[in-house]
Amino acid sequence: MTQGIREGRPEQSTDLRLAAGWYIALPSHALRSKPRALDLFARQLVAWRDGEGRAVIMPRHCPHLSASLALGKVVDGQLRCPFHHWRFDGSGACVDIPGTRRIPKAAHHKPYPVIERYGYVWVWYGGTEPMYPLPEFPALESERDRYLAYRFSHTTPASPRRVLENAFDSYHFMTLHHVKAAESLRLTMLTDPAAARENGPPIAAEAWLGARLESRDLQVPRVLTALGVTGQRLTLLVDGWPGGQRLTFFLNDRVVAKELLGISPIAQGRTVFQGWSLVHGPGWKWKSAPAFLMYRAQHWLGTREDLAIYRHAGEPRTGVPVKYDHSVLKFRKYYQTWVKRAERAEQRGG
Repeated sequence: MTQGIREGRPEQSTDLRLAAGWYIALPSHALRSKPRALDLFARQLVAWRDGEGRAVIMPRHCPHLSASLALGKVVDGQLRCPFHHWRFDGSGACVDIPGTRRIPKAAHHKPYPVIERYGYVWVWYGGTEPMYPLPEFPALESERDRYLAYRFSHTTPASPRRVLENAFDSYHFMTLHHVKAAESLRLTMLTDPAAARENGPPIAAEAWLGARLESRDLQVPRVLTALGVTGQRLTLLVDGWPGGQRLTFFLNDRVVAKELLGISPIAQGRTVFQGWSLVHGPGWKWKSAPAFLMYRAQHWLGTREDLAIYRHAGEPRTGVPVKYDHSVLKFRKYYQTWVKRAERAEQRGG
C-alpha cells in the first residue's frame, strides 16, 4: 500500500501578507450536515461538522489521490472521501481505509483552530496554535436584549489591512463621509486595553490596538433630529485585534450603536468584511421602524463610499504621510508585527 502520494499539510498560499489572528470563515448557518468547499487564506479548504456538531476546517483535498473532500459525506461523525472512502475524524486523522488495516502516517490533515461564536465560525491563521483568545463582544450575548441588530457583508478587492486601518483614519470621516463638525475630529490612540471596556472585556494586550475619535461640535442631520437624535459630541471608540474590530458610537456620551467587524481573507484581491451592527434601544427612539431604518441606511451609504475607494485604490507599501496620518501609520506598524508573527509560525508549521 502506498505511503500517501501527498502529505496532508495545508496548501501554501500566495503572499497575502496576513497578520496572525482570528478570521471569519463563514456564517454558522451556512455549515450544516454536508461538507462545504471553502476558499480562505488563498487556500482550498473544506468545512464540515463532526458527530457532535463541531465545525472542522482543514485542507480540501484527500492526501490519497487528491479528491475533493467537499464532495464527500459525513458518515458516523467522520468525513468520508468520495473517491476511495477514506475517513477522517475531527482531528484530521485518517481513521479508516477500506481494504487495509494499516493507515500510513501521512494519511492525515492538520485542521485549523476553530471557535464558533456570534453566529460565525472563526478560524485561526498563523500556525497551529492561537496566540491569543477570540475577543469577547457582550452586546451579542449578555446585553443582546438592549439592541436591535442586523448583519452586514461586503466583498472588496482591498486587503484586510486597508479595511481595518479605515477606522483609524480620522480625516476621511470629514472628507469622504461628510461628517460636519466645526472643530476637526480628534483621534487619540489609547494605551490601555481597559480604556475600551465599553466595547467588551479587554483584548489580550499584545494583540490589541485602540483609539478614541471625538468631535465636540457635531452638526446632526435634520432627518435624524426629527427622529429624536440630538447631540453635539460625537465619539467613536474602536479597538480590535489583527483580524477584526469592535466599535461603539456615542452621541453626548450615550451609546447609539455598536459593531462587530470580522475579516474573511479569501484570496489576493478578494476580501469579505462582515459582522453585526447593533442599534441601542432603551432610552432612545431607535425602536421605531423609521429610526432603525435610517441608521441602517446611513451605515450602508457610508460603507458604499468606502467600497468605491477600495475598488479603485492601489495597495502601496508606503505613502506620503502628513500630520493627521499618525494613527494610520501606527496601525500599519502594529499590523506588520503580526504579519511577521504569522510568517514565522507558518514556516515552522506552528
